[in-house]
Amino acid sequence: MHRENHETENNMNENEKDFLFFYMQQTWEEMRHLENLRERVSVLILTITSIIAGFVVQQKFASDTKLMIWFIIILGVVGIFMGLKIFQIHQMGQNRLNKWNKYLESKCGSSPKILELRKEADLKTKKDFKLVSKIPHNFFWTSIFGFIIIIGFIMLTMIKDADPINCNTSNLNNNSKIDLPKPTDKVSNKKVDTILKVK
Repeated sequence: MHRENHETENNMNENEKDFLFFYMQQTWEEMRHLENLRERVSVLILTITSIIAGFVVQQKFASDTKLMIWFIIILGVVGIFMGLKIFQIHQMGQNRLNKWNKYLESKCGSSPKILELRKEADLKTKKDFKLVSKIPHNFFWTSIFGFIIIIGFIMLTMIKDADPINCNTSNLNNNSKIDLPKPTDKVSNKKVDTILKVK
């Protein structure tokens, strides 16, 4: 009797199994969707940044393009926070899966072969890629958007200031002189003829 109770405590009933597998599958789908979403938005931001940067270079870093460069910097900042938010939701799903895996492992008896094989595979991967395995998952995405911000500030330093208006009075006087048309011989002859007729 005691053995039967012990077995029922270690084993899950069918309803619990169905719910557990359903939630695990749904969480995996959500995490995959988040990865695709981050990729699509990142490509969109990189495309817009490239178009704006190309236009600024084509305009030879004119002063009128300064606002567009600030927009590039803002896109980089938005990208960083967007990536961090998606990573936070992704990690929430990962933590749920870790908890469910531990619970599943506790219900699989003293020697769950499938879960042990998974652990061995994970340990081998970490051993083969020691350096890369220590880098956080979100590091590269954040680096891309940080690189966009750095490029934006570098482009700001290359902006050409508009030429100031010269308020020198001598130049104004010289520029204000208007060349009047010189009278031609025909005009002077007409004036002489009119004078003679009056006389």
